[in-house]
Amino acid sequence: MRKLILMLPQGCNPECRGCSHRDWSMTDSLEQKRAFIKGKLPEWASCVEPVRSVTEDKRWGYRTKTTLSARFNGNVWEFGMWRRDEFIPIPNCPVHAPELNKTLALLADSFPREHLFALAYIVISGAQAVLVIKSKHEPTLSWLSEEVVKGLASLGIEGLWYHMNPSTGRRIFEKSGWRLIWGKPRSTDYNGLLYGPAAFQQLIPELYNQSLLEAENFLNPSIQSAVIDLYCGTGNSMLRWANQNADVLGIELGGEAVECARLNVPQAMVLRGACRQRVPQIADWADKKRSQGKEILLYVNPPRTGLETEVTDWITKQGLPIRIAYLSCSPGTLSKNLKLLCTSGYRLVRCVPFDFFPQTHHVETLALLEKVSADRH
Repeated sequence: MRKLILMLPQGCNPECRGCSHRDWSMTDSLEQKRAFIKGKLPEWASCVEPVRSVTEDKRWGYRTKTTLSARFNGNVWEFGMWRRDEFIPIPNCPVHAPELNKTLALLADSFPREHLFALAYIVISGAQAVLVIKSKHEPTLSWLSEEVVKGLASLGIEGLWYHMNPSTGRRIFEKSGWRLIWGKPRSTDYNGLLYGPAAFQQLIPELYNQSLLEAENFLNPSIQSAVIDLYCGTGNSMLRWANQNADVLGIELGGEAVECARLNVPQAMVLRGACRQRVPQIADWADKKRSQGKEILLYVNPPRTGLETEVTDWITKQGLPIRIAYLSCSPGTLSKNLKLLCTSGYRLVRCVPFDFFPQTHHVETLALLEKVSADRH
């Protein structure tokens, strides 16, 4: 029986469904997440370690990134989420960092009080903020006064964008329609790496860096290694392999992330495209490195859909990396991928869950696999 927290934190809208564990104790939340992973990975349940999280005092106010729907209610601008046809405002979400909530309040008070300002979403990623406009016509900038700019700067915002996307919906961003309306186009993250307004970043640096350290210790990259990093983002993981003098190949779909990754890890080769479409280049690179006597290692951090069939085919039939570190945001697709890998010559060594999203049901899992040598069959 889980222990309920009877009082919601100040600012928490009881109608919001974003934090399904907000009335759970920390212990019960982490136990439920571990049980959930074990249920999705029954064949490897004994490998699932306790969920790693931050201390109790760091489980609120940790989000410096958010994507919220915007609505003008006839009087003021509100930010929140839609549940069917009902808009749920969350003006002072206690999971958000205080500076993020203050930024949202400042912008809401500054925008024009009219429906013609076709704001559909507001996206804040650290020091970069994007106003997604559901129109091809750029709105006025008369609201962006010197006072507003000073307020944004004082709250840590460094870049403010209009993104004109008349078809915005489930897919919020498109390639075109970007305009920097104030500040600089890129900022540096908690590890000192460049990122832009649309680049994905993991939350809670303390935990993310723990996951990278676990992957690094397991992969054990060196000058004798060639590491393939799929879905590499802006390069936080690649930098670790490069710092150990390994040869590094990164694959990333987002153009902005690719540009930043090339700047952040200039010693790596970074290719843009879907991983499944880059399999021929991945295969050629790995074959070349193997012919030079390098051991092939693999790190993957795929989206919720998991590894594509073309990627798993290459791993199990041609690439055959000796060790794999797989950071998964979906135990369901991780299970599917593990079944394939573990019936194709790999063994799951460890399964380490990370609580990147406290107060929610979400949990990420680092799976560490090794190639089983022929003499062990």
